[in-house]
Amino acid sequence: MPTLEYLQEIGQKTVETLREYLTDNNGWHTAKKTKDIIVEYKHSKCPGFEHGYLYRGQTEYNCSKEILFDYIDPTDNDCLRRKWDKDIRGIQLLKQVTPDIRIIRSMTNSAAMGLISPRDFIDAIMTIKSKDFISTNGTSIEYEECPPEHDFVRGWNYPCGMMCISAPDKPDSTRLVTFIQPDIKGMIPKALVDSALPTSMTGFFNNLRAILKKDGQLK
Repeated sequence: MPTLEYLQEIGQKTVETLREYLTDNNGWHTAKKTKDIIVEYKHSKCPGFEHGYLYRGQTEYNCSKEILFDYIDPTDNDCLRRKWDKDIRGIQLLKQVTPDIRIIRSMTNSAAMGLISPRDFIDAIMTIKSKDFISTNGTSIEYEECPPEHDFVRGWNYPCGMMCISAPDKPDSTRLVTFIQPDIKGMIPKALVDSALPTSMTGFFNNLRAILKKDGQLK
């Protein structure tokens, strides 16, 4: 079991890293763009993952950041995220370390018409709340209490997360910014992964908008 000090340290480091990604305006390339969604990418700077990409997706929703966060926060298998996220097979809360730090196992469905088999990830997640935003800040950790299972390829998430940011000029609007840079492991052609991830992110935003509309949460 990782120590509290270790989890606090990597959690804070992840928070700082994602804030840098948020304000970084250099070197991004557009992977997908619609009327209200943009997904960008650039080479990751994480040691050992320089061959991979960091992806940043953005869109806006006409609801409060608190409502939006409730729908995206991966807390356990009964959370609202499981109601609509079609990429997620399950979310297992392994340890609630503090009110703001938890260790979760997230399991994905197969992707790219079955060419990418199910994965699982063990992540330490720190939640940050302030007047202007709410965010999840996660990174994968080694966790001996949950060894790999036969049905899943154990992947690794470099600093990733989601930020629900209040729009100062739009009181009822929230900007959602997501960051992912997963090493999904396995013998998968890099080109297949690079094409699947932006499509998955766009689907994430659209499915979220659909459930918010269905539940009457959009202004």
